[in-house]
Amino acid sequence: MLLHIEVENSWAWPLVVANLSVAGIALWALISTRLQRVALTADAWPLGIMGLAQLALPHMAGGIVEGLSFYPLLTGLSALMFGFRYSLLIALMTQVLNVLAGLGHFDTLGLSIWATHLIPTLWILTFLALAQRVWQRNLFVYVLVNGFFGAAFAVVFTQLFCVLSLMALGAFEWSYLSRYFLPFGLMMTFPEGFITGAFLTMLVLYRPEWLYTFRDSVYQMSKGP
Repeated sequence: MLLHIEVENSWAWPLVVANLSVAGIALWALISTRLQRVALTADAWPLGIMGLAQLALPHMAGGIVEGLSFYPLLTGLSALMFGFRYSLLIALMTQVLNVLAGLGHFDTLGLSIWATHLIPTLWILTFLALAQRVWQRNLFVYVLVNGFFGAAFAVVFTQLFCVLSLMALGAFEWSYLSRYFLPFGLMMTFPEGFITGAFLTMLVLYRPEWLYTFRDSVYQMSKGP
């Protein structure tokens, strides 16, 4: 993603717009979220596990050259588990810690949040709302349609956003990105969808209370008498 990109002009308009928008959205999420309640409930466990996973994954990234890296985002899973605000705060905290550890630059932090979190999260939650209107609400639709395909297409939108951002910053040309970045990034669609679908299946069966977007009664999973 964009964590590794170092740009010459830190005041370039894509960076300024991205950083200011992320700061505003993060401030709203922080103010409107009751963080004290999390520490007093079982929600702290899944939040902590997801935070550790997102903190570690960028350090295990693969790629072609410096700055063009690929790794499972887990953004779709995080959004389905915690909703928009909590998943945003997790992503922001983990990326700030990674930048402080030397993995990335603060100049491109806003673009990184947009690429690895906001774009896929907004897509998968919108897709979830549309799917709930179109298809019958059951386990199959939730896991396969919302989980697998939602997360897979989220990677597509993420990669397209990365390509446009890199071109706007003048870091790479389209000819290079279309040959060495975009095809390899799109190969992450199946792994991301598989990981999200597999974890959703396990959580629905064993820890449905960890899923913010799942309810037994709504998805016809309630056990009869």
